Amino acid sequence: MPIAIIILVLAIVLAGYMSRNKTTKKKFVVWGITAIIAIAPLASWIAGMLFGMDGEDGFLGFTVMIYGFVLIEVIGFVLLYFGIFKRMKR
Repeated sequence: MPIAIIILVLAIVLAGYMSRNKTTKKKFVVWGITAIIAIAPLASWIAGMLFGMDGEDGFLGFTVMIYGFVLIEVIGFVLLYFGIFKRMKR
């Protein structure tokens, strides 16, 4: 689990570095892709494992993992959608 936490932190730091000094559209695209590819699977896996070990129930961990993954994926797709289709004000 420490490896997953390190990878998650590195992905968030890398996305923050890549979105620095960019337009709002590009920031939405970077954070949307990061949420879809890195944050959703890793954060949901970590949360599912922690809840599963704490509750001593594998089904609890699996449920937290699935719902967390879907929620963060939807947030990532919304960010990506706004990044692609948002109109810039002139």
